[in-house]
Amino acid sequence: MEKIMEGIAFTVLKKDLRGMFDGLYGGNQHLSSKLMAKTGCGSVTLHNVVTYTEGRSYVREELIKGQNEMFRKYLLGPTTALRFKLAALWYYGRQKKKVKVKIIHSFAGGLFGLRRMMMEIKRAIDSEIPVPLIVGLKLKKGYRDGLYSHWVTVTGYGEHFKVLVSNNGKQEVLDLKALSERRVFIAVAAMTL
Repeated sequence: MEKIMEGIAFTVLKKDLRGMFDGLYGGNQHLSSKLMAKTGCGSVTLHNVVTYTEGRSYVREELIKGQNEMFRKYLLGPTTALRFKLAALWYYGRQKKKVKVKIIHSFAGGLFGLRRMMMEIKRAIDSEIPVPLIVGLKLKKGYRDGLYSHWVTVTGYGEHFKVLVSNNGKQEVLDLKALSERRVFIAVAAMTL
């Protein structure tokens, strides 16, 4: 399905996240405890993927409960790409489902990693699977200074490294090339279910 946002054409997931998350565009780590608000972005991202791929939907109270459960059972605290992969394998293994998780990094603006990331994002979105994306620490100031050490969920892709993401219940456009040039790394944990 195609969507235009900020004048950019995106190929997006078929189901609108707002209908699944009680009007929010994905989950939001700030709906719960202080610890969840501070370190729960990886849990929210995994919960977004699970919710979308299993076709669930929530009212606000159920959403908070589901995110908190994902946080307590699988990703308590700050989450690296490897911890995220292990949590996804553990979650889907407990559900008796097979999952493959491919972690792809781009370090300090490296185009090789960015191209591989975009190929995996395209494959996953075309297969109706949202893509977890982690943004690493700031290397230099500039594009999206407030977005670092944070997980978001990719829900669409466009040309020239542009992606559509769910970030704390809001739909946003990110330029992965500009972001990668100002961060130590960015990485995806692309899943195949």
